[in-house]
Amino acid sequence: MEKGGSIMMKRRKVLGILGMAQILGLAVMLTVSNAASPDEIRIGATAPLTGPAAEAGVALRQGIILAVEEWNAQGGILIKEAGKKLPIKILIEDSQQKPEVGVSMGEKLITRDKVHFLMGDTFASSVTMAMMELAPKYGIPMMSVEPVSAEIAKKIGSNPERYWSFWKGDWNSDAYANTIFSTYRFLMEKELFKPRNKTIAFIVEDTDYGRSNAEKASQLFAGIGWKTVANETVALGYTDFYPQLSKIKTLDPDILVTVFTALASGVAHSKQFHEVGLKASQFAIYYPLRPEYREQAGKAGEGLLWSPLNFDPANNPKHKELADKVQKRWNVTANSDHASGYDGVTNVLDAIHRAGTLDPKAIVAALSKLDRRGYFGRYVFDQKTHTIMDGEDYLPVPAAQIQDGKHVLIWPPAMAAGPYKPQPWLPK
Repeated sequence: MEKGGSIMMKRRKVLGILGMAQILGLAVMLTVSNAASPDEIRIGATAPLTGPAAEAGVALRQGIILAVEEWNAQGGILIKEAGKKLPIKILIEDSQQKPEVGVSMGEKLITRDKVHFLMGDTFASSVTMAMMELAPKYGIPMMSVEPVSAEIAKKIGSNPERYWSFWKGDWNSDAYANTIFSTYRFLMEKELFKPRNKTIAFIVEDTDYGRSNAEKASQLFAGIGWKTVANETVALGYTDFYPQLSKIKTLDPDILVTVFTALASGVAHSKQFHEVGLKASQFAIYYPLRPEYREQAGKAGEGLLWSPLNFDPANNPKHKELADKVQKRWNVTANSDHASGYDGVTNVLDAIHRAGTLDPKAIVAALSKLDRRGYFGRYVFDQKTHTIMDGEDYLPVPAAQIQDGKHVLIWPPAMAAGPYKPQPWLPK
């Protein structure tokens, strides 16, 4: 009896083990099946939704969501593993414009949310420089959106095998510098601007974005015999420019270039520039594109030269079409950040559509062959640096001037909507 009971117990144990094996096998099969047959396309992104550049981050997010909603309204994207079109799910985290936060949010999107593609960062070059290391770490397709620092491209170019899956979704900061330089060279050739000392000064935010713009522009002007007399860096969101402007006033430069991503910095500088009484020509990078700038700066913004006027609903019917969509969906005035977010995620979804799969290598291969017209122009990657190309045949980087409270494109001449008007504070 005891022996028979022992045999029965052994049989039960064997059957129990076999049963567990079947259950585990089924679980493995289900896991494999889930991996092979996804039910959605997950796109992750980071943006500064709080902090000094929150206005830009929120607009980027709105542009991204708008584009994704339009793709989903068309049924999503056909993925061969699933054998059908899949809807797109977008997950956007707050990078706070801080590299360490961007990396943390990127890790979360990759490891916990299991995104198939990561857009990081959508805004800040310094955050992107840190986040791009996630591409080789996880082998995930990644693309930045607005960051333009040339250091990102240099990093890719120095080790393309390491960064095979990372792509830079905008042109290099060299393009801004070229626009500043070319605009003034054009004005000097037309005798519309006459420098007295051949000197230039900079006040820029202390980021890769700010520093790289100043460095490249300084080099270009040095090439024609100009001297940089000041290169001041300030913290993000900085608003007390009286010390820097007072110092620069004593140096009497012909040109003062400012680079700020925080609207508050741009508005404060514009007002304090006139209060201090500088007589330099002003050229601004980025902040005047914010719709709130003209209202908040008021008369202090009149005559300002700036770049890039790449979103112009008042004069471009295609841009107005997007502006109307943004107004209808979000009840806000559209700006270039909305267009950047829309174009950026559309470039990603276009690559996934052409790949027809969620395989990382196939997506990267399709992304590398991107050739698509968006709101800003034609998007094509330079294959050596994985960077979107700039220029009239690709993405132009035009210069504008605020005239009578309106943005008027003045350079390049072939695109100009009106002539340059001498800045009224300059010496006659």
